[in-house]
Amino acid sequence: MTTHAGPPGQTQVGDLDDQAAEAYIRCRQGPWSAADQSALEARLRQDAAFAEAFGRAGRLWQSVDTQAAQPELMVMREQAMARARRHNVGRWHGTERRRWRSAAAVAAVAVIGGVVALWLTQVDPPGTYQTGLGEQQVVDLDDRSRIALDAATRLRVRYSDDARLVELYEGQAQFIVAKDPTRPFKVRAGDRTVVALGTVFTVEYVDRQMRVAMIEGRVAVLPSSRSPSHAPSVLASQRPNDGGATPPAGNEPPGNIDRIAANQSVELGAGQGLQVADDGSATLASGVDINAVTAWRRGQVVFDGVPLAEAVRRLNRYSRLQVEIEDPALAALQISGVFEAGDAHAFADAVQAYLPVTADYADARTVRLRTRR
Repeated sequence: MTTHAGPPGQTQVGDLDDQAAEAYIRCRQGPWSAADQSALEARLRQDAAFAEAFGRAGRLWQSVDTQAAQPELMVMREQAMARARRHNVGRWHGTERRRWRSAAAVAAVAVIGGVVALWLTQVDPPGTYQTGLGEQQVVDLDDRSRIALDAATRLRVRYSDDARLVELYEGQAQFIVAKDPTRPFKVRAGDRTVVALGTVFTVEYVDRQMRVAMIEGRVAVLPSSRSPSHAPSVLASQRPNDGGATPPAGNEPPGNIDRIAANQSVELGAGQGLQVADDGSATLASGVDINAVTAWRRGQVVFDGVPLAEAVRRLNRYSRLQVEIEDPALAALQISGVFEAGDAHAFADAVQAYLPVTADYADARTVRLRTRR
């Protein structure tokens, strides 16, 4: 039996799993002798760790059999064995069993790893959509609504008899809602829910902060504790308090700002925006720059006097080259400009040109901003 690799107590976990996978495949697909079977049974009795690993290999391989008709796994099996055969070209002076050991181990790891990968892609519940860094996606829903997902966004769509619900877990999306008075369209982000019947708007939810920007139509934004049947207690056309309001961070203009209580609802019309901080406090803005809010759909990011920390956070959603602020004193510096989404190099160059900042390319994946000495 060739599955032993030193005393059981000295076998590493990874090696043990490889040995178990090899033994399981060999006993199913050969070559396999009576002596091999006896040696396997003896080791299973004597080596509890190996027996556990052998059981894991069997369960995973059964998953392969269950899903064997899937094109991904059929291709994966063929590619794994082809790689194994190529790997052993020039080593045919070894024994047949030794050649098989190498091929079987490579194939087992590749295919079993493929099962795990396929399983991971199915962990999210049905109706879940996700984009990675720099990726965007447009989803056409069954009700003729459309959702455009920005980079680094994850959401889930569900339907019921009386509502269409989107749960925005992270990121930003634009919603083009088909009219259906019998089933309101709801977007839940954090502890707020946007309710629409037929309209176009964007919602961003990052670091427990929510931003809503209206492009067309009207929506109501409700605290999660309130039922959608309650009328908004503060309308966008009302201005209950012009003093002491804190302007929201982001691209909203500093004027025409209202403070909204955490437990209040608000109705938004075209050109208006709402920002909800991580503590639940909210501010309402009129005259939102829709071109800036939707610039990501054109591959751009627009900043108008936003803190450097905010700009970095937004840019990092589009590029694998991540920008970091090494000196906390730089975080509050203001920056304006139009940047190509994903072009972290151009952003770092602009920051160095207009702010007292030095960009240090620490490695291929990171550029650090520090105070210029």
